[in-house]
Amino acid sequence: MTIVKHELKMNFKSLIIWTTTIGSMIFAFMLMFPMLEDSLSQMGDMYSSMGGFSAAFGLDKLAMNTAMGYYGTEVGAMLSLGGALFGALLGVGMLSKEEGGHTAEFLLSAPVNRAKVVLQKLLALLINIVAFDLVCMLMALLSFALISGELDKSGFMLYHLAQFFMHLEIACICFCISAFFKKTNAGLGLGIAIILYFLDIMVKTITNIEFLKYITPFYYAGAADIISSGKIDIVLLGIGIMVIILSAMVAIVKYAKKDIVA
Repeated sequence: MTIVKHELKMNFKSLIIWTTTIGSMIFAFMLMFPMLEDSLSQMGDMYSSMGGFSAAFGLDKLAMNTAMGYYGTEVGAMLSLGGALFGALLGVGMLSKEEGGHTAEFLLSAPVNRAKVVLQKLLALLINIVAFDLVCMLMALLSFALISGELDKSGFMLYHLAQFFMHLEIACICFCISAFFKKTNAGLGLGIAIILYFLDIMVKTITNIEFLKYITPFYYAGAADIISSGKIDIVLLGIGIMVIILSAMVAIVKYAKKDIVA
């Protein structure tokens, strides 16, 4: 578990920055809801009838003048994209940084094979994602309590569960990619997260490209569908879990055979 502890220590600062930033934004935006409630009620009908724009941001399924609707439409976008970017940055450097930082010789001289190195780094990745999502969820719960907002507990928990799997999926995809590179490519990780985010928006606004929902994990983690229906799309979530497992397996196989330059 030495590698796990080392990775947690190395990524602790990044975890604190991302959780503090996104968690604080969630908290602050929710505290603004009572001040905005009246104006949101007046604009609700207009927002819900704006066609593709409404569908893209869930305004056609959630009422912004309710605490849950406001959380799903306004705050949900920050949590989705923020968590995806954090997971992407974390994952894309996990394996490649050893060669880029010339620490591979020290790492691989330890009495542990490469498969266990990858597994321990994956465990560290998982712990970071769990910590990020847990802090953000607790900040959201605290904000609901302070504004005395009506909380749909089932929808709230399902939404955050879907968010966790989505963040983990993107992190694992980038983790897998990092096994193929000799240096950390942060731009590639961020690009993957942003492209998948905009694919989700495109699927919700353009009817004849619905097949893309099987590609972007943002689709099954959307607040509007989960909160309004009270369930997660099991098929899409299952595909996401398969991608997580496959990414881990590919990373293990690739890293075991990789010609690593110390």
